[in-house]
Amino acid sequence: MRGTLKLFRIFGIDVQLHFSWWFVFAILVWGLSSSFFPHYFPGQDTNIYWMMGVVSVILLFVSVLLHELSHSLVAKAKKIKVESITLFFFGGVASIDDEDLKPGTEFLMAIAGPLFSLLLFVLFYLIYLLNGNLFWTAITFYLYQLNLILALFNLVPGYPLDGGRAFRAILYAYYKDIKKATKIAVLGGRFFALFLVLSGLLYMINGAGGGLWFIFLGGFLYFIAGRSYEQVLIKDILSKISVKKIMTDKYAQFEPSMRFSEFLKKYQDSDEEIYFVKNTSFSGILDLKNITSIPAKMQKVISLKQLSTPLSKINTLRISDSAYNAYKKLSEQNLDFLPVLERSHLLGFVSKTRLMQKLILALKFGVGVKEEKRRKGTKK
Repeated sequence: MRGTLKLFRIFGIDVQLHFSWWFVFAILVWGLSSSFFPHYFPGQDTNIYWMMGVVSVILLFVSVLLHELSHSLVAKAKKIKVESITLFFFGGVASIDDEDLKPGTEFLMAIAGPLFSLLLFVLFYLIYLLNGNLFWTAITFYLYQLNLILALFNLVPGYPLDGGRAFRAILYAYYKDIKKATKIAVLGGRFFALFLVLSGLLYMINGAGGGLWFIFLGGFLYFIAGRSYEQVLIKDILSKISVKKIMTDKYAQFEPSMRFSEFLKKYQDSDEEIYFVKNTSFSGILDLKNITSIPAKMQKVISLKQLSTPLSKINTLRISDSAYNAYKKLSEQNLDFLPVLERSHLLGFVSKTRLMQKLILALKFGVGVKEEKRRKGTKK
């Protein structure tokens, strides 16, 4: 994910921090130190309040990480690939390969997060009751409440919250239709989002604090719910189309030693969109979109090899892959083209443009999908 900083790796999973988290960190530390702790635990030094704020937000960060890690560990136990956990503005998200997710597995993965947050609530509440130190009493007072809110909030049966994912899994098991299940779960998510927005407006009208935060959170959830349904439609369509159907073997090939100025002269007369840079010792893709401005003098010096992305650094495709797999890899790597290899032999390329054309035709007119349904019907 763009705008992230890799912190560490745990259980084979990269833990990343999105830049938006720093904004939340600053806001929460300021709010806790200047308002929350002085209100509930008066009479302390200002520096103590600031220390309470910093430690509380760091432990909240750990709580959210453990929440997401619980999803990921259940996935790994079910032999599902988990690439990373990213902590950002509104919490965290685990990057999990959900291409062939069964309803039971999705239910267990979804419910693991809120259950672990409830466990943290009990832990922090016990420390709050049994601890005699004011510093830790104040911190655990805040943390047990936040983990309880995190658990209950995520149990709401509205997609894309954990409760919504668990609800979708139940619907999917009942209807045997992932699109229908998602549509119903997304509807629940959008109703909950509108409830948050209306609650925020009422808070603001009555002069209570936190109204703007409710509106912002509700708007974000409404948007994400819609995007989630779009992704399910895309997955449903592209999973039925093979890479072979959208692959092209038309591309222009250039020597890695060719200077960029020479390439530009040939590029003007070329009808090809894909530029493969190759000789016996190097293979790579030249993606003009990712090349920044190059001064005229440097164009005569710099080679295509220096501007190309080596195939060894690209997550390539296989002929047996689905178009959805290609869609994900193109998005993840921010490339317009991906090579299709079989036993290190180049078969062709999949372009983002051709992939999106297939998707639009399928979404609007069912082209490609109807054919697949007929083929499956014949097999039966």
